[in-house]
Amino acid sequence: MTMARTMTPRTRCALCAVVATVLIGCSDSTRQDVEDEVRSVASDVEEEARTAVSEVADLADETARNAVELAARNFASAQGAEAFDAAGYPIDGDLSCTAEVEDGLTEITISCTGTTDDGGEAELSGSTSELPGASITELEGTFTGTVDGDEVFSTENLGG
Repeated sequence: MTMARTMTPRTRCALCAVVATVLIGCSDSTRQDVEDEVRSVASDVEEEARTAVSEVADLADETARNAVELAARNFASAQGAEAFDAAGYPIDGDLSCTAEVEDGLTEITISCTGTTDDGGEAELSGSTSELPGASITELEGTFTGTVDGDEVFSTENLGG
């Protein structure tokens, strides 16, 4: 998109009037210098606009990634505790989870740790390609729960 296309017609007319006023009565070399400067400024403005758009897009991507990671951590903590409980290893308190979005929101790696009521070291690990919240009750993927290093459950649906 060029600068001329982003300006309002009134702004464009005003800019043309200023340039025309400056150019009337100027020598050819001065006129050329002014035209070159106007082109240079327009190019700089256009490049700055592109940079701003790119930065906003990057920020939006980061915000989306952070939101998905937060949802995945919260979902895994609650549903993971239920999975441990169903396997006979209730969790004392909450699971502490991390989630990392990979490949542009197509893969989420989840890892949780906690302690069972009996003092065992509980770990939940897995991954999903489903965005948390797509299903209110479950998260499809591959998840494994261990207590003191021994596998106590493996599931393709966390929750539900």
